[in-house]
Formats: sequence, C-alpha cells, structure tokens
Amino acid sequence: MKPDDTERGHSPWGDAWHRLRRNRAAFAGAILLLVLALACAAGPLFSQSYEGQNLDLGAVPPSSQHWLGTDILGRDLLARTLYGGRISLMVGLVATFVALAIGVTYGAVAGYAGGKVDAFMMRVVDILYALPFAIFVILLMVFFGRNIFLLFFAIGAVEWLTMARIVRGQVLSIKRMEFIEAARALGLGRRRIIFRHVIPNVLGPVIVYTSLTIPAVMLLESFLSFLGLGVQAPMSSWGVLIKDGSEKMEEFWWLLVFPGALFFLTLLSLNLLGDGLRDALDVRASKD
Repeated sequence: MKPDDTERGHSPWGDAWHRLRRNRAAFAGAILLLVLALACAAGPLFSQSYEGQNLDLGAVPPSSQHWLGTDILGRDLLARTLYGGRISLMVGLVATFVALAIGVTYGAVAGYAGGKVDAFMMRVVDILYALPFAIFVILLMVFFGRNIFLLFFAIGAVEWLTMARIVRGQVLSIKRMEFIEAARALGLGRRRIIFRHVIPNVLGPVIVYTSLTIPAVMLLESFLSFLGLGVQAPMSSWGVLIKDGSEKMEEFWWLLVFPGALFFLTLLSLNLLGDGLRDALDVRASKD
C-alpha cells in the first residue's frame, strides 16, 4: 500500500469544522456576520460624521447624498447606523466575554468540587436566577452612573448564570473519567486540573452557548437603550436608533426600518451560526 493510500486520522475539531462547512445556513450566517462586522468597523471611516448636525436639513428620506436618509437633527443615518453597529457588537462581545469568564470558572469549580461546596454555589445561582435581571442591570446603571464600560460589565454580570449551569453539568460528567483520575494520580493540584484538563474538555457546549449569548446580550442592551438607560448621546447603538425611530415611525419610516433591518440580520446570522455550531460539535453527528 502506498503512503498516500493510507487513511489519515481526523481530530474531533477537524470533523466539527468539516460538518460546519457543509452546513450552508451556518456558513451563510458566518459570512453575513463577517460582512456586517467589517461594514460597521470600516464604514464610519468612509462615511459622513455620525454626530455632525444640520438643523436646516432636518429629516430627509434616502437620497444620493444620504443613502439611508437623515434624522430630525440632520445627521446622516448611514453613519449613525454603522457607528451604532460598532457599539452593539462591542457590547455583545465584551459582555459575553465577561459572562464567559465568570460562568465557566464558577461552573467548573462547583462541578469539580462537588458535595457541600457544589450545593452552596448552585444555591447562590438559584437565588440570583430569582432576581429580575433587567431590574438588576438598571439598578447598577443608576447607582454607579451611565458609563459605557459599566454597561458591558453590568450586562455580562447577569448573563453568566446559565453558562455556569451548563459547565457544571459537563464537569460532573467528565470529572470521573480516566484522564482526570490520571492527573490526580500524578499529584496535580485542583487548580491545574480544572484549568488545564477540565475546562478544555467542555469547550464544545461553551462555544455553542457563547454564540447564542451574544444576540441575547445585544437584545438586552437594546432594551436598556429603549428605556433610556443604555448608550448616551451623542453616541448611538442599534437599540438607541430603534428607540428613536419607533417614536417617529409614522412620519419618518426610514429611522426605524434601516437600523432595525441591520439589527435583525445580525441576530439572524448569529442564531444560524449558533445552530450550526451546535450541530457540528454534537458527537452523535459524527456517527451519521
């Protein structure tokens, strides 16, 4: 048999990537998300100022000068929508990272410790689950002030609970496996076992839930902005633009339609990608 005829082995991550590429909906969602992110990142550099006002112009519909029209202060809606996309995507990514860091660490420690420590830590999670998340974020914003960086932390601080439960469940199922027992037999400490052996083996469900957390975080930010507790003027986000557009949609329809459409496309692409990742990382799918 020639060397080229031998069958090459495939890693689980390689198989997952192969299944993800075959999922047209997930791949289309990834491409759409990439295009939207690049447009929001580079668009404001080539468009008009997002805060430049022209009160004499006022709100005008889409035209050759203003592709998406202007708002009631004469500001270019395309520039404000692309700049708002920066803020919304940044909130989604940073707040999700905060939730990821807290939830994964908390869930891994609880699941690996077990016993009374696990019971106590999960009762804390249950108590926090009983609190109204939106009210908790609003109280943080009111108490500490309306700061864009505090907004990132506040949203992430209430989105880690489900992540902790998911990770704990995965850790409970793998902490008795042979490679964990071998690590204990070698005298490795708990901290090293958790961060070097346990957490890397629960990344599949974590990645899937992360892709689904980002749109949830963006929706929460838009809700807070809709209440006037999110991003403050002259900055904008898709939530702020949707709030402003909804108040004037009967007269100036473009103020709601275009920011809402980009927000919808972003959430759709994230959900398609999340569903694709869930299917690709499902071990049972490799047997199909």
